[in-house]
Amino acid sequence: MSETFAPQHSIGSMGSEFWRIAVPPEIIPELAEKIDWNRYGRRVLVDANEGIILWMKPSGPHEDYADAAGKTIVAAARLLGETAKAKLGTRWKRSSDPQNVGLEADASFYIGANAERWYRARRESREAALAFEATTPPDLVVEIEVTNPADRKPELYAALGVPEMWRVDRKYHSRVDEEEIKVEILALQTSSNKRQIVDESLALSGLKATLLPEAFELVVSGRYEELENFLKAALVSPP
Repeated sequence: MSETFAPQHSIGSMGSEFWRIAVPPEIIPELAEKIDWNRYGRRVLVDANEGIILWMKPSGPHEDYADAAGKTIVAAARLLGETAKAKLGTRWKRSSDPQNVGLEADASFYIGANAERWYRARRESREAALAFEATTPPDLVVEIEVTNPADRKPELYAALGVPEMWRVDRKYHSRVDEEEIKVEILALQTSSNKRQIVDESLALSGLKATLLPEAFELVVSGRYEELENFLKAALVSPP
């Protein structure tokens, strides 16, 4: 890689390593076509409008919480009587975007009707499922370990038509020498066209953001029966 485009390197709150390259936007299609950026790392973002390429090397805690988010979503969907389909490693893009651009979430899901439509398409053929994905954004994406609260990921997901994003980060409180997991739920398709932090999931009715840190810790520590009971009390028990 040219020294001009040397990547910037940073470490996230969970110990993951992140790299970022800024290039003239007009050369992005060629870079996306000729270089397999997944060879350098994971969770690749290729932003054709801004000329940004991002990738990362996830830490153990990062992957633990991505897995925890996924298992929580599947469990909550089941308790609500909804179908959920995880799409791991999918790079989401608009049909009008250049080949190989887009972004990969730490976790992404079809939920409810879209999940059922995906399964119907897949029973027809693999090509039909891919065609469905090419025109249907996920109902929910999860991003772990925020390196820059002002980054463009919410904006990019909104442009793709994604309704909801969970943003998960780890905060350290030096005064009490403790860490906590913070989860924000962002509504991306608002009337003002601005991301909005909301209290409750749009895709999983009744699942509040305040419940998610505890749910994630139950998964990370392998307490799946407690997770089931915890979510059941929140989602299906009478008030």
